[in-house]
Amino acid sequence: MTVHLPDALAAEAKARLAETDISAVCPAALRAGLERERVMEKIDAHGYQRVKLYDGKREHDIAFRGRKIGSSQKADAWLTPKGTIAVYDHREQELYTYDEYGAFADDEGVDDRLRAQVADALSAKYVEELDI
Repeated sequence: MTVHLPDALAAEAKARLAETDISAVCPAALRAGLERERVMEKIDAHGYQRVKLYDGKREHDIAFRGRKIGSSQKADAWLTPKGTIAVYDHREQELYTYDEYGAFADDEGVDDRLRAQVADALSAKYVEELDI
C-alpha cells in the first residue's frame, strides 16, 4: 500500500516531526482509525432510540435519534446516526452538538467524567489536562 499526503501536510510533517519514525506512525494511525470504525459499527448494531428533551433555549421540546454514550450529574451524551455528538446539559436545559470528537473534547464546559466516557465509547484517546 502506498500512502500519498497532500503537499501541505507532508511539509508540516517533515518540519514538525523530523525525528519521528513516520513508518511507525502510519500503522498506528490506521489501527486507531479501524478501531473507531469497529466501535461505530458496534454502536450502529445496537440501534438508536428516540430521545425527547425540553430545550430551555428554544423553549419547547426537541427530539432526535441517538445512542447514549455517556452520562454525568451535569449532562448526558448521545451519538446520532450522522455521527454527531449531542450533549444535553440538565442544569441549563440546553442541547449542544459537536460534529466531531475533537470539538467535543476541546469544549472546556464539558466535565471530565463525561469526556472520559465519550472517549471510551468512541475509542478515542482521552487525556486529562491538569492545571498544575
